[in-house]
Amino acid sequence: MTIYRVGDLQRYLANGEYPELKDYPLFESNFVQVTRSGEVANRVTMAMAASSPSLELPDLMLLAVPVPYPTEECMCENPTAKFVPREQLRLTQLLPLKFVKIYVHDESRYQFKVKLVSGRIFYLQLLAHPKKVDYIFGQWVQLIYRLHFYRMDAPICYLQVFPGYNPVYTRVTVPASSRRVS
Repeated sequence: MTIYRVGDLQRYLANGEYPELKDYPLFESNFVQVTRSGEVANRVTMAMAASSPSLELPDLMLLAVPVPYPTEECMCENPTAKFVPREQLRLTQLLPLKFVKIYVHDESRYQFKVKLVSGRIFYLQLLAHPKKVDYIFGQWVQLIYRLHFYRMDAPICYLQVFPGYNPVYTRVTVPASSRRVS
């Protein structure tokens, strides 16, 4: 049985600041942005989403950063008992995946390399519970693999029926460069 847990970014989007994104199912995880040598820079939440239920694979990447809750004086009966809420997120980037390439950078440190079409490159290291980090990293690797090999600009394979024959099927591959986009 798979248990689906709503992540922090999904919860943030459901609050309504981005109403068109609130119903998108997300695959999200927390990461720390690291330098190429592995020094920690800041925390980031990365998510993949499909902009339409009819899509088989995600077509959007969302990046969010934590923002601290405003600190206010407690006027409650027991000011010493403090409730520490989960941190809020702020959506910083929403990118179509056709403008993003994601690679495994260092498997032993659970790091990914994210390259944007603009040429900007950054590295993300998975931030997860030690007992779950292998599983979650494996899920990301599977998703990245599918994104690399099942892209929208990859050749389409389909069966073609030739008239005049009792159904004869031939496998035809159409290169991405000769496709029409309407």
